[in-house]
Amino acid sequence: MTREERSIALLKICEPTNGYHLAFSGGKDSQVLYHLCKNANIKFTAYFCRTSVDPPEIISFIKENYKDVIILNPKFTMYQLILRNKLLPTKLMKFCCRYLKEYAGEGELVLTGIRSAESVKRSLRPEIELDHEKLKVFLHPIKKWSDAQIWKYLKIHKIKVNELYSQGLNRIGCIGCPCSTRTDIIKSFQKYPQHRIAYINTIKKLMQDGKYSDFENAEDVFEWWISDKSKKLYMQNKNQMQINLK
Repeated sequence: MTREERSIALLKICEPTNGYHLAFSGGKDSQVLYHLCKNANIKFTAYFCRTSVDPPEIISFIKENYKDVIILNPKFTMYQLILRNKLLPTKLMKFCCRYLKEYAGEGELVLTGIRSAESVKRSLRPEIELDHEKLKVFLHPIKKWSDAQIWKYLKIHKIKVNELYSQGLNRIGCIGCPCSTRTDIIKSFQKYPQHRIAYINTIKKLMQDGKYSDFENAEDVFEWWISDKSKKLYMQNKNQMQINLK
């Protein structure tokens, strides 16, 4: 049985009577999942949760190519959430996902495009899991697919992907997402400088309330935040550079 056949079989076996809730991101993995659902001829509704820091190319891509995807608007912007939580999101503190994406699908069987190849943490998650807090069940039908299998499926079925991939981004999603690679984060802020300014302005407000007082200024906090380094290591490297310049 091929990866595609196995995923389709899993989708058919687990299909709920009221249909699936498909968490759609507009990225390559959720595209493959969407088309697998179509090929499986199962009932599902796809939803895209806006976060306020979405690249505009993602929104336009979905509206043009996936007209049946329902776009949900957030109750708070990313910057409002940062101020409410009094800190920047990190890989370990992803409060933004909870409020901007994971709220959707409560009480439903939710399909996601997460894969083991993306991270060690995701590789440890089972294909079917229960979220007791949000009262929903997750099914990850393409969890075992490799990057090569994803791209091969898209090529064979002649599925158009977002232009952002051809611009060198490995992962498309929220601008500044701490789960992206440093390279992707830097490229995103170079492409969307207005969001760099918005994050720095938000950091300034946090510093006015006493947060990040051990940094020189908001720009310094921002550079640490996108560095993918611990605060201790970032400070050590910065101090060493200052010593070398003397």
